[in-house]
Amino acid sequence: MVLLVACLACAALALDDSGFAYFEVSLGGHYASYSIKTESFTHWYHDTERDEMVYDEDLTYDIFSFEGGGPMLGVQAGFSPGERFVFLLDFGLFVSIGDSRYKLYSRDKEEYAETEVMVRPLFGFGLKVFPFTSKNSALYGLFAGTTLSFMWSDNQWENYGMEYCDFDVGFKVEAGKLWSISEHYLVGFTLTAGFHVTAAGPNNEEYGDDRFRIGENPKRDPVYEWNNIHLGLSLTAASKLF
Repeated sequence: MVLLVACLACAALALDDSGFAYFEVSLGGHYASYSIKTESFTHWYHDTERDEMVYDEDLTYDIFSFEGGGPMLGVQAGFSPGERFVFLLDFGLFVSIGDSRYKLYSRDKEEYAETEVMVRPLFGFGLKVFPFTSKNSALYGLFAGTTLSFMWSDNQWENYGMEYCDFDVGFKVEAGKLWSISEHYLVGFTLTAGFHVTAAGPNNEEYGDDRFRIGENPKRDPVYEWNNIHLGLSLTAASKLF
């Protein structure tokens, strides 16, 4: 999708002279998958059955995951110097109902699960491309876009005594089609996919990565991976105000 947006942006170099303000509202549903974990500080654990310490290279702790879905709301506002692309600000709100799961250590057999409602706002900025500008073309209104985005956590993991940074950073891509219903207004649909990773917190600055304090768990940044995924489909209404 990112390559597609880049190709469309290159095709948009021939600009029209007219510009317009762009405003868009989308309402739909989404699927969300969120997980977070931290690498073990020592990689050793106590095997109670054999009553000995065992080294595990893949040992992690404070393991939290969430999977669910629900409604989403998106608002975009920006400006286009021509007909082909729009520079925009992107705002979103995702409400997800699903199951959260928690384990203290990856070797634990016991897992806690409960139904949660997770509310996560999003802010970003990016580019939306309309490669076909002729209203006589059947492809008129097709678009693709991408935004650099930041998503704030609902901090459900705090219920389990875990300490993680409360926002994620990543990107969102979208594609869809709009149909004109008047000179300035359009309606259609949008497919979206968001990929974010939990931001690094101040743990290393405060404690140091190799510091150990008696009576305190080592505070380390989570495993770096794309741990927050959103897939959505929404109805979209847009306006072009010249």
